[in-house]
Amino acid sequence: MLTQADISDVELKQRWRLYWINCIFDYSSLKFQELSWVNNSQKWPSSFAECTSAYFDNLGLYKGYAQAIAAGNVSEVEAQKASTFHDLANFYDEPSQNPRDILGDEEWLEVVEAAAILWVFLKDTLSEPREIQLIEKLEKEFS
Repeated sequence: MLTQADISDVELKQRWRLYWINCIFDYSSLKFQELSWVNNSQKWPSSFAECTSAYFDNLGLYKGYAQAIAAGNVSEVEAQKASTFHDLANFYDEPSQNPRDILGDEEWLEVVEAAAILWVFLKDTLSEPREIQLIEKLEKEFS
């Protein structure tokens, strides 16, 4: 039988995962980046700095996925699949503060491509209804 503390822990882990999935999408979608970073969308405000901060700071992933695995937020397989994207994003050095320069940078396009590969993996493997709904919603809005 689940206690209130258990339910809260389950909900916290689910919220972490939904936020993580959203961050992966943000990295994987040049369309989203163009809309939010360059066109300054009021509906989807974001920037390169906010994108990286959301992923590395808010999710606590600067040191990698060890803590996320230990907390049960991601599986070892998910962390392994995220490793190429994570490393590229972690070591990416933007050429300037201008979002157009970032979006046109070949190294940034490698980060986006690696995130897109992770995104496809998540789409093909996730089975939790809230996670699937989030993926479908994001793709519908930005495809």
